[in-house]
Amino acid sequence: MSPEQEAFLAKKKEKAAARRAKPEEKGELGMTSLMDIVSILVVYLLKSYASDPIVINPTAGQKIPLSSADAPIQDGIPVFVTTRGITFDSKKIVTMTPDGDIDPSQVQNHLIGPLYDQLAEEVDKAKQLAERTNKPWNARVILVGDQDLKFSVLVDVMYTTGRAEFAEYSFCVIKKS
Repeated sequence: MSPEQEAFLAKKKEKAAARRAKPEEKGELGMTSLMDIVSILVVYLLKSYASDPIVINPTAGQKIPLSSADAPIQDGIPVFVTTRGITFDSKKIVTMTPDGDIDPSQVQNHLIGPLYDQLAEEVDKAKQLAERTNKPWNARVILVGDQDLKFSVLVDVMYTTGRAEFAEYSFCVIKKS
């Protein structure tokens, strides 16, 4: 090792020893700083919870249509309709043909049998809950459709939800900027 390298290593060891010999500094966080942090957290949580109580998570590969509508989505029971199938309560209950139509074995006179059965059960549960809580039953369904969905499929889904006693519809869209 060259004398320059030895001098460098010796100086490095001296600095390290000097750092170890220093007394440990005690860090403190003032009460004002803590109050600032807490108030910022409270404001953030209030804004995030109060902004939109309804959360819609589209199914994989679903393309929600864009719209210029600015009305907030209202509470209801979501039905997800894609070009691959109809999903309700996290279960795929209806499959589509490769060209995007509902499987003909599952539709009769615009009534989609499996969807109607699931919705009828949900309506019974919702009515019982509304009766127990002395609140009126909200007969609203949220249709979460794909932008590539055929209009005939949408008509069949709306007819089926209407037959299951849903009287109001909300369509889930993404607001254009």
